[in-house]
Amino acid sequence: MATQTEETLRYLTDRVLAEKENLAADITERQNHTYQNLKNLTDTLTPLRVELVTIYAESLSLDPIDRQNRIEKWGLEAGKKCAELGTTLDSMLREVPHYRNAIGELIKEEAIKHDFSIEKLYQVLSILDQAVNDIVYYFCLPFVEVQHNNLKASQDQMLEMSVPVVPVDNGVAVLPLVGTIDTHRAKLVIEESLTQCLELNIEEFVIDLSGVAMVDTFVAQKLFQVMDSLKLIGVKPKISGISPEMAQTIVQLGLDFKDIPSYATLKSALREIGFERQLVRR
Repeated sequence: MATQTEETLRYLTDRVLAEKENLAADITERQNHTYQNLKNLTDTLTPLRVELVTIYAESLSLDPIDRQNRIEKWGLEAGKKCAELGTTLDSMLREVPHYRNAIGELIKEEAIKHDFSIEKLYQVLSILDQAVNDIVYYFCLPFVEVQHNNLKASQDQMLEMSVPVVPVDNGVAVLPLVGTIDTHRAKLVIEESLTQCLELNIEEFVIDLSGVAMVDTFVAQKLFQVMDSLKLIGVKPKISGISPEMAQTIVQLGLDFKDIPSYATLKSALREIGFERQLVRR
């Protein structure tokens, strides 16, 4: 036999469910007024809001384990969907007070009507608060994951753009490096150099360091690794744009670059390969 508390919670569940369409519509109107960009997503977001009101309602009468499972499933699915729709986490989290206030107001009306004790009202509101907290947690997880993946994809794309292997003639290519070379970029330099040289059938490959501000121990070692790897696949590597400071670093490290032709400028490196006439015309 159900206890009085259980009967009260089921009653409140039914009352909130009876108002779910109205509550979702009211929240949609409020959000569209605050965030104009959400208006175009009304048809998609409104059913999700109805589902969320339903979950809040059912959470009042579900046992803790079932409540947790239901909220987790919905939060992970809805969070991912909203993130993929292009909504912002800020706009979605701004909805939370609307649900808390609207459902809380309805509970308060029923508490007054049926003369709930303070203890009973506190118990009901505690369940609602816990449901709200869990919804926010599980909703944010996939949302943040999608944003993290998008950011990583953008960073990877920028890194690829920072290693521009430029074919200048049949069998000849240049890699003009600009800026700072960190661990990730150094790894990409090696991968892209080898991959592009193989795909483009490159025989002569010039790495131009004119735009690199500094070559430290790490960068010098990676350059040596790139050159060594290129020679293993039959490519003749060359370096241009080495400053006096870079030369000192390479010598201090004891790296043997004597078998790798080096040039003060990219122009002189290309002229050596046989581009003198083209360079004169430019």
